[in-house]
Amino acid sequence: MPSKELKKKIGQLFICGFEGRAITAGVKNLLGRYHVGGLVFFARNISEPGQVWELIRSLKNPGLITAIDHEGGRVVRLPEPVTRFPAAARFGEVNAPALVRSAAAYQARELKAIGFNFNFAPVLDLNTNPLNRVIADRAYSADPARVSTLAVEYIHGFRDEGVIACGKHFPGHGDTREDSHEVLPRVKAGVAELLGRELVPFKAAIDAGVPSIMTAHVVYEGTGEKRPATLSRTLLEDVLRKRLGFTGAVVSDDLEMSGIADNYDVEDRTILALNAGVDLLMFCHSLDVQVQAIETVYRAVDGRIVSEQRIEEAYSRVMELKRAAAAGRTAANRGELYSVLNNSQHKSLAASLS
Repeated sequence: MPSKELKKKIGQLFICGFEGRAITAGVKNLLGRYHVGGLVFFARNISEPGQVWELIRSLKNPGLITAIDHEGGRVVRLPEPVTRFPAAARFGEVNAPALVRSAAAYQARELKAIGFNFNFAPVLDLNTNPLNRVIADRAYSADPARVSTLAVEYIHGFRDEGVIACGKHFPGHGDTREDSHEVLPRVKAGVAELLGRELVPFKAAIDAGVPSIMTAHVVYEGTGEKRPATLSRTLLEDVLRKRLGFTGAVVSDDLEMSGIADNYDVEDRTILALNAGVDLLMFCHSLDVQVQAIETVYRAVDGRIVSEQRIEEAYSRVMELKRAAAAGRTAANRGELYSVLNNSQHKSLAASLS
């Protein structure tokens, strides 16, 4: 088995979801025995903002990534009085970069007050396929230039408030018909086509210093790859790192989504993702699967299927994320929390867009 220190580093490369609105023995085991780097929260974990604020405070785990999908529109996990901003498409229609930056800063301020330090947004996909159910209005536009301009302002708004932003879903989920939560989508585009269209917003986000990028469970057949982007070294190393110049942390989309889980077993998708270049592996549901995935990496390092150098590289990037996330300050008490969430300036801006 790997050393105790190496086990701790391996654990930091995982972000896990859990069931319920309390910290269970299973979650404590993930944090204590397995040293997981972060938790991701869903509506199933939240009754009202004060409850999840208390839950996060109760973790007493300095440096823990506390993540959520808080895009606006139909992708929100938090109930009122958290401000409900519209979907990205509405901002694309208005096309006012300064407005996007303000709205993003307000979102980040509210997330930070509750205790979240990592948000899986902005969506950098292009809304190019009218048959696409999973992206649609979650994208700013079908125009790469407009998406680029608005997404960069979103990233700046989050940076202003000390909350980590994450561009998604690399290298683009907008031109698919299928939903990767259900099946594994396939796109015919090759690298040249992606560079001229889907990857334009990703390049803009990288140039703006986006600290993390999430992968898509989508096969891009024109690149010659048979595996989805999450498992593709060609796309993550050759395209994202070398051609686009990304130096931050690569985060997988949920590795329990049917699109990938129905095609690759736990061991394969864990090792393939890590060796492809994913730094932070996300498993959102099953404790048994999460433990199996972590222990798979233990065995893979011992067997030299995954190198210690790869673990160190990914660990370094996750630690850099955590240092950036430490800039945010959670509300000190419920009074402060609800004063942030009930901010009239936030509500007014959201109302002006409805």
